[in-house]
Amino acid sequence: NEYKSYLRKAVMFVLGIIFLFVSYKVARYAYQFIKIRLQLAAIPQPPLASFFWGHKSIIEQAKADNTFLELFIKWTAEYGDTILFWSQKRPFVFTSCPEMLHKATTDLTSFTKVKGLPNRALFQQPIVGLDSILSGGGKLWALKRKLMTRWFAKTNMSNLFAVCQPHMQGSQVAYLRNAVGQGNTLELIHVLGVVFTSYIQVFGMRDLFTPDKVADNVATILKHIPNQLGLNMKMLKAKFSGEKAKTVDMVIEMRSRIKEMVFEKLDEIRGLDNPLEELEPWDLLGFLCLANRQESASNSKKETLKEAGLEKQVNQVINDVMTVCLVLDNMVKQIGALFISLKHYPEVKDKLFEELRANPITDFKSLDKLRYTEQCILESLRVAPALLRGTRMFRSKPSKNFGPYNLGSTTVQLFYSQYVLHHSEKYWDEPHVFKPERWTKDFSPAPYSYMPFFVGPRSCIGKHLAMFCMKLTLSEIARNFDMVPKFDEERPPVVDQSMAVMRIRNELNYYFTPVPK
Repeated sequence: NEYKSYLRKAVMFVLGIIFLFVSYKVARYAYQFIKIRLQLAAIPQPPLASFFWGHKSIIEQAKADNTFLELFIKWTAEYGDTILFWSQKRPFVFTSCPEMLHKATTDLTSFTKVKGLPNRALFQQPIVGLDSILSGGGKLWALKRKLMTRWFAKTNMSNLFAVCQPHMQGSQVAYLRNAVGQGNTLELIHVLGVVFTSYIQVFGMRDLFTPDKVADNVATILKHIPNQLGLNMKMLKAKFSGEKAKTVDMVIEMRSRIKEMVFEKLDEIRGLDNPLEELEPWDLLGFLCLANRQESASNSKKETLKEAGLEKQVNQVINDVMTVCLVLDNMVKQIGALFISLKHYPEVKDKLFEELRANPITDFKSLDKLRYTEQCILESLRVAPALLRGTRMFRSKPSKNFGPYNLGSTTVQLFYSQYVLHHSEKYWDEPHVFKPERWTKDFSPAPYSYMPFFVGPRSCIGKHLAMFCMKLTLSEIARNFDMVPKFDEERPPVVDQSMAVMRIRNELNYYFTPVPK
C-alpha cells in the first residue's frame, strides 16, 4: 500500500508538471497570438473566416476554384492597396502600393528572398541549388550577374539571333512538320517545350540530350516541385512508389551530363589567353563557367585546395544550367497563355498571323517590323505573367514603419502579385480584356503597375532573349502552319492561379495543318 501511495504521488507530480508545461505553452501562444493581432490591427484586413484559422479556409477554397488571385483583386479593391491576411497565426502583408513595392524590390539590405523555396531541390536532390543566377544573393551573386549581363545584353541579341534563326528555321520547323504530318492535333505546351529547350543546343550545350528528352525532364521536375509545399498526397504517393526513384535518377543523370560538359568547357577555356573576349558571343555555357570561376575565386580562402574550389565552381555552373532549362519553360507557358487568349479573340489571332506571314524574319532588324506581334506578347505578359506572385522576408524583425503601418517587432512576410497589379482597374482600362492595341508607342504603364520581368536589382536578366525567341518562334509557327483550337469544353485550358510561377491547367490542344511551301 505504501508503494502504491508513492507511485500515485509520483504520477500526480509528473501529470502536474505536464499540466503546468502545457498551460505555459498555451498561455505563451495565446499571448503572442493576441500581441501580434494588436500590433497589426491598424492594417486593413478582410473579415476572418475564424479567429484561430484566419483566412486559410477562404484561401484554400479560392485555390480549389482557381480564383486565388482574383480573391486578392477583390480584397484590394474593397480594403485598399495594402492589406493583412492570416494563415492560422502567420501574418502576411499583401501590397500593391507602388512605394512599398519599390522598397521591397530594390532595398536588398532590408528584404531578402524566402529561403527553402521548392525549386531548390527535389526529393533532397539539388536542382537549382541556393547559389544559381536566379536563386542566389549577396555580393558574389552580384558579381556573377554583372558578368552574365554582358551575354544577356540587348547588344548581344544580334549575335544570338545569328545562331537561333537557322536553328529554328531548320531542325525545329522540320520537327514540327514531322509531328504535324498532313494534319494533327498537338498538345501545344509539349510541342513548345521541345522547341524552346532546343535553343540550349545553340548556346554551347549541344550534347545535353535531345530536345524532347530535356523537355520531358523539365516537365517531370515541374510536375513534382509544387507538391513539396506542405503535406501533399501526390508527393507521398511519389515517395512510396517507383516514381520518386525514377525522378531522382533522371535528375542525377541530367546533372551528371551537364557536369561532363562543364569539364570539357573548362578545359577549352584554359587554352584561351583572354577567355572573356575569345569565347563565342553565343556560348552561354562558357560565360557561366567564367562567371562562376570569378565567384569561386572570390569566395575561396587562400588555404582552400584548388580541387575544392573547382568542385564548387562546377556545381554552381550545373545549378545555373538547370536554372536555364527551367526558365526556358516560362517562355513555353507564356506562348501557351497567348494562345489561350487567341482562342477567345479570333480577330486578334487573324491579325497576328497576317502580320507574321507578311513579314518573314530574314535578319535581326526584321524583328522590328513585328509591331503587332510585340503588342500581343506584351498584352499576354500583362494578362498572364510568367511570375504570378512573389514574397519577400525582412532580413531582421522590423522596428520601423513599412509605409504608413507600424509592424512593431513582428516578423511579417511580404506578399505581392504581378497578376493582381496587371488586373487592377486603378491602373488599367478594362483589365480583364485582351487588348494588344493598348500598347501604343506612346503608352507607358504607371510605375510598378506592370512587372512581367520584375523590377530592381533582381529584374529578369533574360528579358531581351525571351522577347526575341518568342517572336522568332511565333513567326515560324505562323508561316508554316494553320492552327485551330481543339479545347475540351468541359475542361478548357486556363492559367493556374494557385502557383507562383505560371502553369496551365488542362490540355492546350490545337489542330495543325501545314501551309504549302
